[in-house]
Amino acid sequence: MTTPLSLSGLDPPRRNGELAFDAPWQSTVFALAAAVIEHAFGGDREPFRHQLIEAIAAEPGRPYWESWTAALEALVPALPERSTPGGT
Repeated sequence: MTTPLSLSGLDPPRRNGELAFDAPWQSTVFALAAAVIEHAFGGDREPFRHQLIEAIAAEPGRPYWESWTAALEALVPALPERSTPGGT
């Protein structure tokens, strides 16, 4: 990824300027979302941002990283189809 992930007001939690993860799975979800954004959407963060806004609005009391996971789960079925090597 070439630039830091920023979601305009929906930025991940930080402590002393560093991303704040309370459990290893949270950093994994962050990395997966960053990879999907970079590779499937050419770095366009807007599709993920839209899903994150919807996930937070659907359950405002849900912990942030669980909303992040829900947004990623909602985004994956909408991924653009790509042909794979070998024509499958």
